[in-house]
Amino acid sequence: MILPLIAVAALVGLAVLPAEAQTPFTGKGQVPTTPPPKAQPAQLPPPATTAPVQLHPGPTPGAAMPMSADKRQQAEFQAEGVFPDMTRPGAGGQVQDAWNDSDARKGVYVQRLCEDCVYKVRTREFMTTTVILPEDAVITSADPGDAVGFQVKVKSSNKLAVRPTAWGIDTNLNVYTRSGAVYPFYIRAETVNSLNVPDLVVRIAGRERPEAVAGIGEDHDKEKAKPDDGKPLAKGAKRDFVRHVPVDPAKFHGWGDYKLWGDESLKPETVWRDDFFTYIRYGGKWDGMELSAGYVTIDGIDELVNSHVEGSVFVVESTSPLITLKNGKKYLCIQYTGEKP
Repeated sequence: MILPLIAVAALVGLAVLPAEAQTPFTGKGQVPTTPPPKAQPAQLPPPATTAPVQLHPGPTPGAAMPMSADKRQQAEFQAEGVFPDMTRPGAGGQVQDAWNDSDARKGVYVQRLCEDCVYKVRTREFMTTTVILPEDAVITSADPGDAVGFQVKVKSSNKLAVRPTAWGIDTNLNVYTRSGAVYPFYIRAETVNSLNVPDLVVRIAGRERPEAVAGIGEDHDKEKAKPDDGKPLAKGAKRDFVRHVPVDPAKFHGWGDYKLWGDESLKPETVWRDDFFTYIRYGGKWDGMELSAGYVTIDGIDELVNSHVEGSVFVVESTSPLITLKNGKKYLCIQYTGEKP
């Protein structure tokens, strides 16, 4: 009984031992031609490390990131030569349609000098606006609220240029003159597709030191203005007819001889004339009022006529029997019904 048990144990031990490759042989007692390979030593476990365990390990270095559907579609388009349009300023599409049907006076804004007014100016990107102060003003400095968004340069004694560097912004501008006056402006910059025509010229009409119409309130026989005063002009000088035209209050007439119709906001208090000009006085409505343009009718066609301001009087340099004042879409017709002198 003992011998069979030993044999069984030996068979079990052989079964659990790992098989080793060996050279097969055919006969009993034959020695193998190649010795059996040496047993490989058992691998030791890796040494312990003190590095902290990453709870959220990052992507494996060198591993490709997954491509989104948008990037995949864009790559497919680009492989076929399809690229999106490039939008660049100045490359077409930068023409403002508001100018197509604008009135000839659009872009020129005229307002009477007002001590308690803020002058509003509309500028536009890629355009320069020229501000003209009264002719007797001498600019000493200009102080913009935003010197980065708006470039301000003094061009002459009473003129300065304003150019926005962006759109959709606004600021203020205070202009100081030698007389001590301060001109406050509110300036807004609009874009090229704005529906509004920008102000290319802003003119403040009047004088810092108002002068009365020559001859009014004084003896007109003393130092009456004459076209040439009997004195020769300096070489190269040109006579300004408007400044040297004789003004004689004795020749003023026409009070009550005018028929007015049109927009009520443009109607003056009184109108009169002399041999050269038509004088229009607005009274209390004059402060801060935007000046109109004067037109005369010649052969059924309205033609622009010169005008200027003398003190608080708006002077149209014409004695045409029919004068039309226009201000945007507003108009006022002034018709002389009196007798010619």
